[in-house]
Amino acid sequence: MSTSAPIEPPPSDDTWCDARGVEVAQCLARQGVDHGRIGEYPAWHVMPYASLWAVESLHRPEWIGWWVIAGDLPSDLIAAQDLDTPRQALRAFGQRWGHHADALDRGEVPAAWAHVDHAQLPALAALLRRRGAALHRWADDDGAWPADEA
Repeated sequence: MSTSAPIEPPPSDDTWCDARGVEVAQCLARQGVDHGRIGEYPAWHVMPYASLWAVESLHRPEWIGWWVIAGDLPSDLIAAQDLDTPRQALRAFGQRWGHHADALDRGEVPAAWAHVDHAQLPALAALLRRRGAALHRWADDDGAWPADEA
């Protein structure tokens, strides 16, 4: 007879994505971004690690104005200007996070991370560096994208 607790099954894709959608809305609110609709489902995701969401521009309905990333990484957003595809957006987040990690190492706090407790900034720098590198690997992996984006 086993005394260990039963192992919980992983959440379904839809359940996991729904929870990330809530994080996306919270990120947009925290950053004070005026926006239109949030995509009903991520434009790209790898459960349970990362999801990338298209967010409609408030000033140009039916156009993507923002990309937001959420998952087992910091939630963040980036303007969609010149980032036409999820793959381009993922690569942009990876680059941005590398730059932000460098800035944090120098004692500078990028505006996107001003809400983070000062004591947590060194850990955030390390996390951004690791997750940014992972985003680059995913963006560079042709097998992770449909043929029209590879």
